[in-house]
Amino acid sequence: MRDLLRGVLYCALWYGSIVAGFLFIACPLLPLLLLSPPRFRKCGDLLFSCWELYPTALLEVFGVKIIVSGDHISPYESAILVMNHRTRVDWNFLWAAMYQACMPNIAAHKLKFILKDPIRHIPGPGWMMQMNGFLYITRRWEEDQGRLSRTLDYLVAIRRRTQLLIFPEGTDLTPTSKEKSDKYALQNGLPKYSYTLHPKTTGFSYLVQHLQHANYLDAVYDLTIAYPDYVPQSEIDLITGKLPKEVYFHIKRISSMDVPKDDMLLRSWLEKRWSYKEETLKSFTKKKAFSEGNWPMASMLPLRAAFGFWSFLTGATVLLLLISPIFQLWALVHSILFIGLSLLSTGFNQLEMGWYWRWRSYSLRTKLR
Repeated sequence: MRDLLRGVLYCALWYGSIVAGFLFIACPLLPLLLLSPPRFRKCGDLLFSCWELYPTALLEVFGVKIIVSGDHISPYESAILVMNHRTRVDWNFLWAAMYQACMPNIAAHKLKFILKDPIRHIPGPGWMMQMNGFLYITRRWEEDQGRLSRTLDYLVAIRRRTQLLIFPEGTDLTPTSKEKSDKYALQNGLPKYSYTLHPKTTGFSYLVQHLQHANYLDAVYDLTIAYPDYVPQSEIDLITGKLPKEVYFHIKRISSMDVPKDDMLLRSWLEKRWSYKEETLKSFTKKKAFSEGNWPMASMLPLRAAFGFWSFLTGATVLLLLISPIFQLWALVHSILFIGLSLLSTGFNQLEMGWYWRWRSYSLRTKLR
């Protein structure tokens, strides 16, 4: 019962902070999109990176230690991050790793996930991720290629040096997904993996080549996540309070100069990285640590400030939703807006990009007059 109460409180604070940020900060920013999409994107990225301090603080409060080793991540680089997908909730611990990994370790990075399309429909988190420019894919390459191309062209056009995270395995490691990976390995003469799945290379190759052609790729970061004790396989584990005591991350930076440019070479390069990752995780299972030394913990002061601010904002949101008809109407209107966007379009981020090109065309015509 104690673990259940602990898990429910953890998830309630996490989810409540997302809703609070959406209603109190993100929605009031919407008029800025009409005036200046680049400034809207800059403010949106800052809001989300500030919010990421809160789940990092929550993990600290609830006794989960995030241990990072390897190379630091520059928040000012345009980069692609690739990571093994051990469980459905890897993302929950990644924000804490990014806080420690980014130099300077402030809310400065612009991390965006590439996720399955149904996630954008989740009330609250899905809407916030849409507004933050997360990329959603359908697993239909003809459509996904267009979505990726439009998003990358937009980021290049507004000069936002963003860190894009992709899970090349496509899904988390489970008995079913491992069985499919083993079957793929058998058909293609590849070794069977125990700690990872064989990566899908099409999306990764396209992302790298597109950014290379735009001269907008600084580095690829290879992230490896590992759980030395308990492995939380799904969101149910978080809700029931089954949190790991420690989560390890190892980061390897590869300069864009050392990344191939040819499609087939890129695919082979990623497969070799995954073969090395498999051996790294095999060694980790024995030692319960990565071979390189761990970094010292980052400053706790920003986390304490974030915990106080977002907890207060979450409480204020709950109170106003209970007693304020005006705030209830505000929440209802914006909920209907985003439900409509989710159902009738490919998401807010696609609307943002479409408006940007019209806004830029109008701005250029105005300057030429």
